[in-house]
Amino acid sequence: MSKYKKRFIGKDNGKSYQERVGHWPKYDFLTKNSIELANFLDSHKLLKDEINIFEMGSAGCRNLKYINDLNENVNLFANDLNKENSFKNMHNSIKNKVKFYESDTLSLVSENEPDVDIDILISSDHMMHIDKESVIEIIDKIKDKWKPKYILLRELFSKDGEETNRIWPRVYHEFNLEDVYELVDVGECSNMPEWYSLKLYKLID
Repeated sequence: MSKYKKRFIGKDNGKSYQERVGHWPKYDFLTKNSIELANFLDSHKLLKDEINIFEMGSAGCRNLKYINDLNENVNLFANDLNKENSFKNMHNSIKNKVKFYESDTLSLVSENEPDVDIDILISSDHMMHIDKESVIEIIDKIKDKWKPKYILLRELFSKDGEETNRIWPRVYHEFNLEDVYELVDVGECSNMPEWYSLKLYKLID
């Protein structure tokens, strides 16, 4: 179990946090982030029919909803800590499409291998909420066991933004993917580009 997991469950089993970051988030910039992420993938012509897209730490699958808007013929997978709260904060258009795993990401990658080949694995504002040691283990499992064709990260890529004493911490990570993945493109984020960016990696043949 990752170090900060209990901070995201809290006394209400994560209900308040899920409401902040679900499909109808507290802050409009989160919606803009999701649309930006979906368009970034689409600009690389990756959203093809029948591909498998897995979002780690998806909450209410806001990112997957906007991806699905661009192509409804994709298969959606996700995980987060509480399935009930995630689905309460999920858009109706994808509720019957998402195969959902109720699990923290460290446990998920340590105890499971995907049932299907993952074409695109997404982590958006997620691994920044996980401690450094756990992320090292998560990345190792992804590289060794999961091996998605593409990885899209929208994460904290500046140490200036790191703050671990917050209720919901922001942690800077060095993801060390380059031995297995090639960095294809870096996209600028409209919200706080000095801290965040979109990074797309492709599995090296």
